Amino acid sequence: MTLIKSLLLGSSATLIAVAGAQAADLPTKKGAPAAEYVKVCKIGGVAGFIIPGSDTCLKISGGARFMIDAGNVGTQWKQNFDNTPASSAAKYRNSFGISARADLGLDAASNTAYGLLTAHIDLHWDQGSGLELAGDIPPNGAGSYINQAYLQWAGLTAGIKPSYFDYIGGGETWNNIISPDHTGTGVPLIAYTASFGGGFAATIAAEQNAGSGGVSYVNGMPGSTGPDFTALGIQAPDIVAALDLTQGWGSAHLAGVLHNVRLEGHSGTTSADDIDQWGYAITGGVGFNLPSLGAGDLFKVQGTYTHEAINYSGFNSEGWGTGFNLNGNGLIYQFADAYEGGGRQWTVPSTWGIAAIAELHLTPQFAIDPEISYGTISWGSHAFPFRALEGDGYSWAGGAAFHWDPVTNLDFNLDLFYTYGNSNASTFTGATPAASESGFNVRFGVERDF
Repeated sequence: MTLIKSLLLGSSATLIAVAGAQAADLPTKKGAPAAEYVKVCKIGGVAGFIIPGSDTCLKISGGARFMIDAGNVGTQWKQNFDNTPASSAAKYRNSFGISARADLGLDAASNTAYGLLTAHIDLHWDQGSGLELAGDIPPNGAGSYINQAYLQWAGLTAGIKPSYFDYIGGGETWNNIISPDHTGTGVPLIAYTASFGGGFAATIAAEQNAGSGGVSYVNGMPGSTGPDFTALGIQAPDIVAALDLTQGWGSAHLAGVLHNVRLEGHSGTTSADDIDQWGYAITGGVGFNLPSLGAGDLFKVQGTYTHEAINYSGFNSEGWGTGFNLNGNGLIYQFADAYEGGGRQWTVPSTWGIAAIAELHLTPQFAIDPEISYGTISWGSHAFPFRALEGDGYSWAGGAAFHWDPVTNLDFNLDLFYTYGNSNASTFTGATPAASESGFNVRFGVERDF
């Protein structure tokens, strides 16, 4: 039996070896290629997916927003192209608006030998109708624009981005409080930021010249032979320097800007009438996190002073500002870096303002964001006749935004906003502007973010 068993085992081994050798000589079918799946990634705070064939992590975000707004329509004087006031009957002006917005955001990040390389793009599309001077949406129509588009690498920032001068920005409601705001539409800039640890950073930036033109009147009287709005060619950007501190307790911000003003005098032929000088602005603010009240609760306050740099005052800005009006209810009041009343005598505005905002989360689903601001504007001592159109003034602006978020990324919001403006400008030939004006606006919206 042992002999027979040995023969059988030997024969089996031989057959297996031969079969294996023959199988090795036969062609074989290749297996299916491995499936390529989208790779999830998180680089430098950007969570998304790897762009195929690269090492870049891409995040796609956006939102859809619907809004209804209404407000009072009161006395208004509009500006004609020749800068003279013209009445606008209330029946021709909107007191109700309905609109929608689509947002698309893209964030890209990748690691390099010198640190993170990131880029951010934010695109807006608006359509509908709104109150006059009610924000980014025109009274009737549609618009699209690049809100932000910038890259950051090794301390360098370049592109379209909110100004490094700003802190609070326009506030929490859709309408702007009196606060420097270059967020609604960013400004082209290039900047370098040095981080020193402990949450401390310093930034120097060259930003788009935020000029607000100028106006001059022959003999100081509007409409006598027509005003001159001509701004001379830009020769320098706005230079912004900022110091920022961000820690667990909150944040602090201090910034200054130098702004070059170049305007043509009323003659248009004599360079001696022109001005070429520098204005400036400074702002400082502090914010406190209030975890003892609720997660995400905070309070911020800031103060701002400007001289011959009106676009940093908060009355008007690169985004938009209420000025001395809301819903188109306004004083005959223009904001510019300088005015000439004739005789080669220019006067420039100085402003100061204070603003405060808060975020209060009463429950995980319900929050209230109150805000308040106050600002003044004053001109030089020259008692030009242009004061019939312009004068010293002040304004209050404030309100609150109410948010209800029943589920993640869905927000129902209600804005209540009020502003009051007062000017000491005297009466104007052919028209009598009111010394004060106010406006009230209510806005309901629903937004889905992703």
